[in-house]
Amino acid sequence: MIQPSTLRAMALFTLGTAALFGCTEPSGTPTPAVEPHPPAAQVADPTPSEDPAVLATGDPAAVGEEEAAADAVAVGDEVEAGEEAPEEPVALLEPRRVLIVGSSLAATGFGAVLEDMLDANPDIVAYRKAKSASGLSRPDFFDWDDQGKRQVEFRKPDLVIVFMGANDGQDIAPWKSESRVVWDTDGWPAAYRGRVDNFLASVTTPVEGEDGAQVLWLSLPRVTSPSLERKLKVIREIHEQGVGALGDAGLYLDTNQYLIDDQGALLKTIKVKGKQQELRSEDGVHFTMSGCEYLAAKIYPDVLVALGLPAEPSSEPSSEPSE
Repeated sequence: MIQPSTLRAMALFTLGTAALFGCTEPSGTPTPAVEPHPPAAQVADPTPSEDPAVLATGDPAAVGEEEAAADAVAVGDEVEAGEEAPEEPVALLEPRRVLIVGSSLAATGFGAVLEDMLDANPDIVAYRKAKSASGLSRPDFFDWDDQGKRQVEFRKPDLVIVFMGANDGQDIAPWKSESRVVWDTDGWPAAYRGRVDNFLASVTTPVEGEDGAQVLWLSLPRVTSPSLERKLKVIREIHEQGVGALGDAGLYLDTNQYLIDDQGALLKTIKVKGKQQELRSEDGVHFTMSGCEYLAAKIYPDVLVALGLPAEPSSEPSSEPSE
């Protein structure tokens, strides 16, 4: 007959051998303040351009180990007082998926820098789909309703970051059953709000087997051109209203809090590694490479908060207004 002490030793040996498995563009040729209207005949790219990424998953061999350990302890006497209980298996979690979409501000320096920063975080996988000169007023050029839905189905993001609208201060082109709506007429704000709502629905509607994505909409930065800035004020207000209608699923982030000084004037330069660097390119709309890195570093902690991840110490360069 096997003694209880012998059974206890066998159980502890079994526990000791159990294992868990887991496997702008820089300053240079200036970009026009408002990108030229694209030809109406141009057709959007029908397929996403990126290849799908492979995400880490848990090892099926780990399933049931907790029950096996419990059975081993149950053989013989109970665990004596003072003995440590077996450790719980560590759950393997997939990283959060982030999709960045937008026009030239997402397509060039800023979007690429933010994507790289997010990808460097082990808890995040980032993707980006952007089209220069695009927006919500010209679906005949690039249909963000269609592309937004395609990208969400393809990437299955937890969070969609939107950075677009600087090109939208124009007539809303006729599209499908819609008719042309002329800019700066009484009907334009309501028609544009409809475009915003349709786009938001395309990126927040749950994909089969997934929860609906949240949206982090980055406000359009202030510009130096008075005529363009008047248009952007109207567009920003409609963006904020549309995102606000999403409730907890939407967050509208004012980027201009990072681009003005204490008196509310636009910053012209930032200090990077002890040297003053230009923040914006010559068009007053886009950013220099230093400006892209600065703004991405400012927004990165906001993205972590939106994802429910711990905020990390910010490493962005300090900023000072030019003298």
